[in-house]
Amino acid sequence: MRAERVQAFSDGVFAILLTILVLEFVVPDYQEGHLFEAILGQWPIMFAYVLTFTYMGVVWLFHHDLFASVKTTSIWLNILNLVLIFVCSLLNYATSLLSTAIATGNGTDMAAAFGIYDVNAMAISAAFMVLYFYLHRHPKLYSSPVFDGYFGWMSRSAGISVLIYALALAANFWSIQLGAALLIGGVIFHALAYAGSAHSYRRSRRKVLREARRQALKDAPGPESEPGPQSGPPA
Repeated sequence: MRAERVQAFSDGVFAILLTILVLEFVVPDYQEGHLFEAILGQWPIMFAYVLTFTYMGVVWLFHHDLFASVKTTSIWLNILNLVLIFVCSLLNYATSLLSTAIATGNGTDMAAAFGIYDVNAMAISAAFMVLYFYLHRHPKLYSSPVFDGYFGWMSRSAGISVLIYALALAANFWSIQLGAALLIGGVIFHALAYAGSAHSYRRSRRKVLREARRQALKDAPGPESEPGPQSGPPA
């Protein structure tokens, strides 16, 4: 299967997931003259929406760049991509749980909701980690040797994000505020990692170009292989 078809399918799924997030917004019940106060009361929905839209947007950027560098797919790459899309689709449910729990203000419910969100985020990062590692081990699937070091770096970066969300999950049992801060920090880390991925790509590209120039100089004919002057009159 061509990589373009997989990417087009995945982009469509991400577009749907991002769009249905807004369905959480409904006109609140309010008394005449108190609409603004009623809207302010919906801040948990807005918080969960902004968090998930930002997170899912960065996830899509990573996914888009990943498949833009792939020239062909394999059965296992397609399966791993479906696993990633599956865990991403669960984030809408985790978002609804989070906004509902925050609105109730119950500490136990909020800890459970943040914990479910953390587990979902861990699963997404783990799926990315496996995807990057698989591509790193199968260079025939991507379009340039430049991506060899790039995929290795991205796999390690995804592993770090798994650790961050695991810490956020553990922190929920001690402090909901700390767990929430670590969750938000994980999303920020994703954004910074995406910016850093461009630097990693440029570094890998420079390395490949240096090796190509070194190989070209090595293969170039030396002075001893140059033909000497011809003897005798020219024909």
